Formats: sequence, C-alpha cells, structure tokens
Amino acid sequence: MASPLQKVDYLAPFTKLSSCIYVSEPDTSAEDTGYYPETIVVAFWMNAFSRSLVKYIAGYRQLAPRARIIFIRTSSSEFILRPTKRAQYARLAPAVEALRALPTDSPVFFHMFSNGGVFATTHLLEAYQKATGGPLRISSTVIDSAPGTATLSASIKAFSYILPKRWLLRLFGKLLLYTYLASVFTLGKVVGKVLGIRDVVSVARQAINDGQLVRGINKAGPPKRCYIYSDADELVSWKDVEKHASDAELKGFPVRREKFSGTEHVAHMRADPERYWNTVKLYLNDPGLLSRVRTTKTPASLIFE
Repeated sequence: MASPLQKVDYLAPFTKLSSCIYVSEPDTSAEDTGYYPETIVVAFWMNAFSRSLVKYIAGYRQLAPRARIIFIRTSSSEFILRPTKRAQYARLAPAVEALRALPTDSPVFFHMFSNGGVFATTHLLEAYQKATGGPLRISSTVIDSAPGTATLSASIKAFSYILPKRWLLRLFGKLLLYTYLASVFTLGKVVGKVLGIRDVVSVARQAINDGQLVRGINKAGPPKRCYIYSDADELVSWKDVEKHASDAELKGFPVRREKFSGTEHVAHMRADPERYWNTVKLYLNDPGLLSRVRTTKTPASLIFE
C-alpha cells in the first residue's frame, strides 16, 4: 500500500503504447460473462484524472474480462497547441496500429466521454480510414456527456479543471484563461467567416455522425449508439446532445437517449452505477448474440464510491 507521501501510479498495471494511449490486456483465465467484441476503445474526457478513468476500465474488465481495452487520454494542450489533423493522426498512430492488427471481421466497441473523447475518436477513425482505405467496423457506441457545442462559458469551465486549487493562483489563472479563450473565440469567429474554418468541437460533432467514417456489424446500416447525458450538465447542454441524436437518426443510426436527472458532467456512473453499467452492457453485447447473453446482475464491485 502506498504511503500518504507516495504518489500512486494508477496506470502502472496497463501496457503503455504512448504518453496518451494505454491497453488493458485480456484476462484469458477469467470466466466469461457474455458475448462482446474482442476490442473495446474508450476515449476519455479532457484532462481526466487517472484515478477516475481506471474505475471505468475496471468496470469494463468485469463486463468483458476477455476483451482487450484500448483507452485514450486527451489533454487541453491537444485543443490549444495541436488541434490539426496531422498532429492528431500522429498522436493516435499507436492506437491505429493496434486496430489494424485486428481480423477484418472483428468489430470494435467504442465508448467516448465529453467533447474531448469525441475529438479523439473522430481523429482516430479518420486516421484508421486513411491508413487502411476503409472505415472501421464498429459493433456499437456509447457517448457520455457529449457532443456539445463550442461556447466561451463552457470552454472556461472545462479548462478550469486544470487550474491550481489555491484561490489566489486560481483567480489569476481564470483571468488569464478568460482573456486567452475570449481572444481565441473572437478571432476564430472572424477568421471562420472569412476562410470558412470551423472550431474543432463543431468539426468533431459533425464527423461523428458521418456514416462514411464507420461501418456497422453488418451491411444493414450504421452501428447503433446510446447517448448518456443529463439535464444538469453545465458543460454540455442536454439540448445539444438531443439535437445531435436526432441528426444521427436522420442519417440512419439507431439511437437510444439515456437521460439522467440532476447529475453533473461525466458523473452519471458515479450517481447511479447500476443503471449506467446495465445500459452499457446492452450496447457492449454483440447485437447478433443478444438472445444468448446471460442475464447477470451488475457486480457489486462496479458500485463505486
């Protein structure tokens, strides 16, 4: 057990492919609990703490013990300093190579969180398509607390999570952050109108509904997806999520809206873990094998404090 002064490395048990991409290897000795894709990709929210994200990996490890879980971290610097496609393709190259090694008939399950996760996922899918010449085969998708739209107030709240806790430093940091983001938004609107350039959040929001970027488990249509969101999220409005869900339906995606009440941004699992993981399990299980999936109660160990 780590001493109070010793920093815990929550990511130590995982295989590190790069500074932002990790793998939780399958537990081949574990008893199977269902029928699910062999590979799961989880794209976390911007600046997610390692102690928070490992809870989701632990949850998936129990629901899919024999699956290989690739998870992606995204920092605020990716939005500020390296938002270009070229930079993101390079960053996500290890994940692309891992997906390219899969059999062509092996679908992948995706779970993305917030705009940061959507941003990473769309670039990953684009990079895969560019590398292979075809879209990635996806079984189904869960989108948690996303996608939103780019607003100054939401951006300030999102980036504020990385500011110091001491009130004076935090106040000074917020002033600098507001000045910087206000300048970026103002300049972005002017340049965008002149050159037709959109912000990265809007680009990712549209791309994730691109039916040419993914293919479903069969040729019948796009993979099904579930939106998990809340009426109390201060970073991503439920109206933005539902509008995106409606647009997805118009493009042929089978959609489910799992709307929580009173929960904060990316905090739905913590508020009601049983509901959350039961919803995930419905989408994790291979649609072609749902009738054979054993009905199991959400393990008690998935009930996180």
